[in-house]
Amino acid sequence: MKNKKLREMSSQELEKELSELKSELFKLRFSLATNGLENPLKVKDVRKDIARVKTILRERELKINITSEKKEKAIETESKKEEKSKKKEEKKTEKVEKTEKEDKKKEKVEKKTEKVETKKPKVTNKK
Repeated sequence: MKNKKLREMSSQELEKELSELKSELFKLRFSLATNGLENPLKVKDVRKDIARVKTILRERELKINITSEKKEKAIETESKKEEKSKKKEEKKTEKVEKTEKEDKKKEKVEKKTEKVETKKPKVTNKK
């Protein structure tokens, strides 16, 4: 059976197909043990078909859970990104405030040095 054909089937149809394949496998094993088969590879093919059907059913079962988990993870990552951006902004504002304070201190120091320089008396050499 082709994967494409199986994927087009509904879950109920797949369940029905699975039970049919299992009964066919039982019959094949029984006939293989009792009188032999014309084509013993038929058992292998049926087992693979069973695995295909089970895989598709499991994928469908998990898709519901996967989508909800993906949504939760997306929400978590979004909130983490927002927190990081907030922290970055806070750091930036802290740096700006710090530099502003330093600039003010420098200005005060410069003003003081200017005042001191202007107050210095002129030294004249008296002979």
